[in-house]
Parts: sequence; structure tokens; C-alpha cells
Amino acid sequence: MILFADEHLLVVNKPAGVNTHRPDHFAPEGLHEWLSRRHGELSVLHRLDKETSGVILFGRSRQANQSLAQQFLTHKVRKEYLLLSDRRPSRQRFIAKSPNMRTEFDFVADHGKLFLVRAQPITGKTHQIRRHAAENHFPILGDSEYEGTPAPRMMLHAHRLTFAHPVTGATVTFTAPVPSAFEEPTAIHAARDMRDLLFGEETTAYRLISGAADGYRDLIVDSYGGRLFAQWQTEAVDAALYDKLPATAIYEQISTKQRRTAPQCVRGVAEERFAVRENGLTFLIGFGEGLSTGLFMDQRENRLHLLNMDLRGRTLLNTFSYTCAFSVAAARAGARTTSVDLSKKYLEWGKENFRANNLDPAGHEFFAGDVFEWFKLLAKRGRQWDFVIVDPPTFSTTKAGRAFQAERDYAELATQAVALVAKGGTLFCSTNQRTLAPGKFAAMMEQAAQNCGRNVRAIIPQTLPFDFRLAEGEQAYLKTLWAELD
Repeated sequence: MILFADEHLLVVNKPAGVNTHRPDHFAPEGLHEWLSRRHGELSVLHRLDKETSGVILFGRSRQANQSLAQQFLTHKVRKEYLLLSDRRPSRQRFIAKSPNMRTEFDFVADHGKLFLVRAQPITGKTHQIRRHAAENHFPILGDSEYEGTPAPRMMLHAHRLTFAHPVTGATVTFTAPVPSAFEEPTAIHAARDMRDLLFGEETTAYRLISGAADGYRDLIVDSYGGRLFAQWQTEAVDAALYDKLPATAIYEQISTKQRRTAPQCVRGVAEERFAVRENGLTFLIGFGEGLSTGLFMDQRENRLHLLNMDLRGRTLLNTFSYTCAFSVAAARAGARTTSVDLSKKYLEWGKENFRANNLDPAGHEFFAGDVFEWFKLLAKRGRQWDFVIVDPPTFSTTKAGRAFQAERDYAELATQAVALVAKGGTLFCSTNQRTLAPGKFAAMMEQAAQNCGRNVRAIIPQTLPFDFRLAEGEQAYLKTLWAELD
């Protein structure tokens, strides 16, 4: 993804389907926020539409911000885009004009049954290229807002950016390779283009196909180090699709309202457990050992949040810990962790995850049993932690037999957790309850703090990672909050 980096600039090949920045407080974050977590503070100098891929530039110094802001304002930055249309332009080369907007178009070549066009915006207004292409009767393929024929993605790519380096003054040009979906405009190519930019050796576990958002309404495919887990929400399995997926093995599961099968290895060789990478950490994965594979990948960015901290001398309580992935991230950052889960089996799995990262589990605590009972016991002992992680399953039952329901019971659960947060500490709360609105969830955290006579200094929301894409109109099921307490 990173095309160039120095102390003044970060030049990136943006994937299609990612906003430049977070559109609102509780929405999935944008590329700016995602990159800032990995590369430090960045300034947004220009923007690309969510469905546009290609070169985007961020500033890393005051000098760069001032110089490039002026270059963009005076139209001294040269931008070159490529687009595909299923309608051929009537002219070889021309300048499209409308009030306060000008775009130079150059027909490049026939592209199979499609047509490849180069576009250079002379001005820089919102949706300028898209509007001008539509007004001149060759709308961009996949641009439904401007009359484009449906396609797996909007076929607009910011191919090249040229400007004066803010310090040296030298003319520099950065080019983003043309996505493979421009060669084969299929859903699977579009999905792979996005993930290939986002992930590499440091993270080998991710969602490859995210249902309707990636063009497959009844299919979720997760990749674990090249081993694919295909979850079909239909009985009509299309096994021919597997031929188009790069995989060392493929596991298949039917998961409908009427039927849920155990994962079966349908291609390659089945393995009991194997290692994957996530942000440089190692986690062990196993199919058929429970309701999940051993790693909830949708919490990846929250684990990175811990991993990026200096937690030496700090403590963390991880409840509903499952295989202790949050604990491993915190321990790698220097924290002493306590993991609580109902299952001794999963806690042992968690200890294996510690060992896989050269962390000695003997230096950490692992408590088996009902989290609700442990909350009472730990509070009675007067114990507190700098960080408390509360990530209950969507459905659970207390030792007393009461079913836990997030909308009804989360405030009470969070109140018990607040009592275990040390002064100036942080409470992390997460829920998969789709019907619980993010604003209401945040209000529950505020109320939980008040119930314990505490104040919330800040609430930092987080939701699904980029690879867990959302179809138009779809709401994120995962809601997570970092609540910093007084």
C-alpha cells in the first residue's frame, strides 16, 4: 500500500471501498485514521471518493502541509486518472467544461468489450470526473450515482500524482499500479485487489469475501494464512467458485436459519491447528473446535490499539477472554494480564497463544469460571486493573441460568466492570448486538460510570475493520468503545 514515505510525506495506494476519513463518529474509520495508528499523525491534503482507488497523499510535517495545500489550491498538482466505461467516448481527446469545473479526457484504447479512458482534472471539484464522464455519455462502469452500468466496483483509479516536493522543490511523480479488476472486472478480482493492498506478512488472517458488499450475497470467506473458511448462508453451494480462490485448503460450512454444519475440509489437507499472523503477533487457529476458529478477526484494530501502547507496569483484565487474543496483545506491549473465561479448554488454548509469541503464561493469571461470579469475587477482594476488557458473546447464560441480553443487561455488566477499573484507567466494551444503536451503547457506558460515582473523560469508538465490508444500507454489527475514566 505504501508507495513512498519520508519525514514530510506519506504516499499511499488507496484501496477501493475505503473512505479517506471517518464520515461520522460511530462509522467505520477512514484511511486517514487507519494509517495514523500505524504511521503517526497525518494531515489530509486531498481526498478520493470511497469507491475510487489509487494515489493519495498525506502530510507529515507543517512545511509539507503548507506547501502542498498551496499547490493543490493553485492547481499545480497534476492528477491522472484511468477509468473504464462500457460506452465509447465520441471524441479522442477533449476538455469537458461546466461551471467552475474542467476535465481533460483522452481515449486510450478498446479494452475487450470496454473502453479505457485517461482523465486529468484541471480543477478539483467533488465528483468532477464522474459528472463530466456521465454528461459526455460514457459514464464510469460501476458508478450507479452517475448512470454507470453495475459492476463489482466503480472503475475509477487515481493512477498518477505529480507535484513539487515541499522541501527539495524537485518534481516528483508517484504511480499506483492498475488494479487487476481493470483487467478482469469480476467480484473476486475486486475483493482480492482490496485485501492485497491491506495485508501482507504481518497479517495473514482476514476476511476475503464479505457477503453482498463483495458481490456474494450468501457467502462469507475468511482467509487464515491461505486456508479458506467458506461459510454459506444458503444450501445452494457454488463449489465452482473455489477454483477462483487462491488457497492451500478450503473448509466449508452451511450456516442457515434451518441448518448449521460443522466445518469440513473440501479441498487440500485438513489440519488440527496452525499458526497465523496478526499485526506481527502469532495466533493458533483450529477448525471444528467450537463456534469459532480461535480468533475473532473483527477485533483486529482494537488489539492493535493495545499493541501500540507502552503498557510496561500496567495491568489488564480480559473477561470472556476466549483464547486470550487481547491478553496476548497487551502482554506483548508489556502488561501483566488476567484472563477470565468459562472454558478451561479455551484458557489452555490461550496459554498456547502466549507461548507462540515467546510470552511466558506463568507471568499472567488465568481464571476459569462464570465471569459474572468472578466480577463479584474480584470486587470483594478489592482488585482493580488499568484496563478492563468486556467482550461478551452475543448469547450467553449466567451460572444462575439467566440469559444475558445486551440491550437489557449490558449496563449492569458494565457497572460491575467499572468497579474493577483503577483510577485513570480504561474500560473497553464490545457488543455484536445488531439492534443496539451505537449512541445508546455509549450512553450505557456513561450510565455505568455514573452508577459507580465515576466520570468518563473520553469515549473512543471503533467498529469493523476494512475487510469486513458493509453493503449499501447495511449497519455494522460490531460496536466497541474505549471509555477513559477519571
